Amino acid sequence: KASRECLDAGASIIHLHVREDDGKPSQRPERFKESIEAIRKAAPGIVIQISTGGAVGESIENRARPLALKPEMASLNLGTMNFGDDVFMNHPRDILGLAQKMREHGVVPELEVYETGMLEAGIKLLKQGVISAPLHFQFVLGVPGGMSGEPENLVHLVSRLKQLSMEAGIKMPHWGVAGIGRYQLPVAVQAILM
Repeated sequence: KASRECLDAGASIIHLHVREDDGKPSQRPERFKESIEAIRKAAPGIVIQISTGGAVGESIENRARPLALKPEMASLNLGTMNFGDDVFMNHPRDILGLAQKMREHGVVPELEVYETGMLEAGIKLLKQGVISAPLHFQFVLGVPGGMSGEPENLVHLVSRLKQLSMEAGIKMPHWGVAGIGRYQLPVAVQAILM
């Protein structure tokens, strides 16, 4: 039902996390399959983007398994970071492996950026030929342990992305921003203005 409401309100992409019956985050392909089928029925034509982030501490193998369902898009976290009181592990070899699996399955990556250095990791994957343009970056601001959602941080990320794109000889990638908690509305308004 919510996917239909989103489509009717003008959304074109659903970013999908799934949970078990007890509410715990899940990366089980069966859970993703159920949700994807329900979304396709309720909101035909909407782009489904699954999360490969799972939950903090989830193995990279489990995080990759739902890619076999071949959704249109999937998130690709570009680095390890402190995540509240935990550490969200994204080893370079695992990032590369996820990117390769996305390519094999025809899944477009959404390049998840929590701090500036992750932009460079995304451009490096492009230069290695693992991902291809056009690129789509998603800035996630306000996670404890990552960049805050203060206005100057979004300006900095977009400026740095523009510079890296010019250096790589590609068009300015698409970008979006998600603000966590109190940052959601301010960064959404700022993104529209930018």
